[in-house]
Amino acid sequence: MIGEALCRHLSSIGELSDEDAGALLRVKGEVRRLDKGRDVLSAGDVPHFSVIVLKGFLCRHSWKRDGTRQIHSFYMATETPCLETLHIDYMDNSLGAVMPSTVGIVPHPELFRLMEQRSRVQALLWRESLVQAAVFREWLTRNSTLPAHSAMAHLFCEMFVRAEAAGLLVANSCDMPTTQEILGHALGLTAVHVNRTLQLLRQSGLVDLRNGRLYVHDFDQLAQIGEFDPHYLHLRHGRSSARRRTIDAPMYMALN
Repeated sequence: MIGEALCRHLSSIGELSDEDAGALLRVKGEVRRLDKGRDVLSAGDVPHFSVIVLKGFLCRHSWKRDGTRQIHSFYMATETPCLETLHIDYMDNSLGAVMPSTVGIVPHPELFRLMEQRSRVQALLWRESLVQAAVFREWLTRNSTLPAHSAMAHLFCEMFVRAEAAGLLVANSCDMPTTQEILGHALGLTAVHVNRTLQLLRQSGLVDLRNGRLYVHDFDQLAQIGEFDPHYLHLRHGRSSARRRTIDAPMYMALN
């Protein structure tokens, strides 16, 4: 399970030879189940392993002294949230389960052995860590510059595109088991503001979030509202050819 998930994800951002794929499929690790709200790595931990999401939904997050939380990113099946643990001394944020989840735990020596033997795999693991840095930059820009409805539309577009790349779309929908509180932690909004913004987007008829699933009815219009350009995800397939466009005036007025 671990090697297959890792192979699928790295194939979404680069080319793998048959030999590279075979080496990935032989990766050894531990399968661990996480309860909702449980951290697999916490701030201050000294990491000895990296994580591959096999099932469920995880988030990277930090707690402030006043008890508020900032979520830095979400992770779905096949994704690799913390490859930087290969090169850092301790965790400066936490990685936890948004819902009951299953993860693969790969010891660092196993990954170092793999990278030493397969240079292309080493390059793709490094590329993946750089893609994650690009996602963090995009989230920072989104939360600090976009109005609430655009920021939420941008987040929905990102999760939809990532789910498509992972082969997790079902009838234009994907898992997104986020409460309004969790959305607020990700977007830097109060619960009241999240509720109002979510209702606004639902009324547009472009998107809906219910029962832990995200339904996208018109991706192109949603992307316009969110000023969403997927190039920062550096995906080989899917909607990576979409370009950022100016928001249509009627649609923009309808959401203000």
